[in-house]
Amino acid sequence: MNKKELSYIKENHTDARLDLDFLFEMIDEIQSLDQSELLQEEGGRFSFSIDLPSMSPSEAWGDPNSQDRDQILKIFSVVRGGRDMRAKINDINKFLDPKAARRRRSPGVIINMMMVVEALQATLNDFNESAAGFVFEGFMAALTGGKQIAGKVGGTLPIEDFVAFSDYGGDAGVPVSLKLLTLEGITKGSYTNLVDYLIVRGEPSIKYLIAFKYTPGSNVDQLQFWEFEVNRSNFVRFISGVGGGRDLLGSSNTFVPARDAMAAFAADGSKENQMLAAESLARTPGYKRGLIPAFLEAGGRTPEEAEADMSPEEREELEAAAEKKRSKLLRKKEKGEEDIEAWQEYEAEQMSESFHSREKRAMSTPILNEAYGEASQWKASWPQLKRLDEDINLVTYGAIDLSQERIDELAEIYSEKLKGDVMTLLTEAKNLAENIGAYYREKRRSKATAAADTAIQSTEKISDVLEKDPRFSEEEGQFKLPGV
Repeated sequence: MNKKELSYIKENHTDARLDLDFLFEMIDEIQSLDQSELLQEEGGRFSFSIDLPSMSPSEAWGDPNSQDRDQILKIFSVVRGGRDMRAKINDINKFLDPKAARRRRSPGVIINMMMVVEALQATLNDFNESAAGFVFEGFMAALTGGKQIAGKVGGTLPIEDFVAFSDYGGDAGVPVSLKLLTLEGITKGSYTNLVDYLIVRGEPSIKYLIAFKYTPGSNVDQLQFWEFEVNRSNFVRFISGVGGGRDLLGSSNTFVPARDAMAAFAADGSKENQMLAAESLARTPGYKRGLIPAFLEAGGRTPEEAEADMSPEEREELEAAAEKKRSKLLRKKEKGEEDIEAWQEYEAEQMSESFHSREKRAMSTPILNEAYGEASQWKASWPQLKRLDEDINLVTYGAIDLSQERIDELAEIYSEKLKGDVMTLLTEAKNLAENIGAYYREKRRSKATAAADTAIQSTEKISDVLEKDPRFSEEEGQFKLPGV
């Protein structure tokens, strides 16, 4: 019985006498209802028809060092496509295609893919807008065998949200800036941090992956994926073609030198051309409080590289200066004279949290929003991205259909595929977990004992099903590993 069914009882039978006979009458009434109506109100999930293992998405999915990372990657490994993001999204779409669903045979693949789809639905529907963005990064990192980025990279505040395929070996992976937006929403980014990424870090390009949400009701029905690339060659054309771009690049006095310097750096990535590009872009009006001044002062080294060359005495002096600055800011705050801009600058220098966390916080601060928010942000509408199509290599990865009708149809197909022993295993595994929890939660001994008895019964049923499996060794009473 799910929460929707319980809500139905509460709304329709609150003034009735809840004796045993009446309880059974209510259960019979609910079972006679059109279940699709109950599900329609809740939002389509496979678990409403099939007892799937619960899986709560989180940012930890994108952390290679998290405890559940290995288990999550095993589940996501059923999504085929290798190092091709388009192919992985297409594979999810194939799973959600009723015609293809009828041809599927592997229970393991079906169950894991249903868990992946449910995790995506939970990411999109069960979190507020701000949290959903962070969790979605973790989901995409798990999908692509990648990792989320937290803290500074090369001394700069990163614009990439995750690095795709970092677990595949061979290279460092593909940096991706991820945007989760409402349908045809505005894609935004920091001009300063994009410049630092291309110039100070010297990276050749950055992928932008946009996921547009189509939400006709309370839940996301469709997720459309688009990708484009910003690199040294198209940087100036891209900024010029989006909202606020001309203000960021400035007049011909700053625009022309920046354009020419970036063209030279794209053609020849020498240190000399890198330094010239840095000098030109640092003079553009949109570049504010970035790392180019420190980069130039250090002779073309990133802050991290410069710090690595410091003596222990120099590093101690730097830490002392940071502590002095912090103490000064705290004293001003205690006096009611908090300097928000100074605090933001200090945090950008010292904190190791992800850049987009700081960026979102900065955008919610009125002073910073006025001074450094809109003024230093590029803003790309959908028509602007379409006009830049060839310059930025705008491509679609298709749309994932998560509509109520599609999930209901697939749940029926996959329920039929999993009937028998597999469905028994899923049901009893869920019952086992629930009753073990009830055993430890219940304060009354009678209820705890009843939960324990039910858990034991589920264990026996699970054991009976598993013993039928050909991989089970009767002599040893355990599963045989392949090749053993």
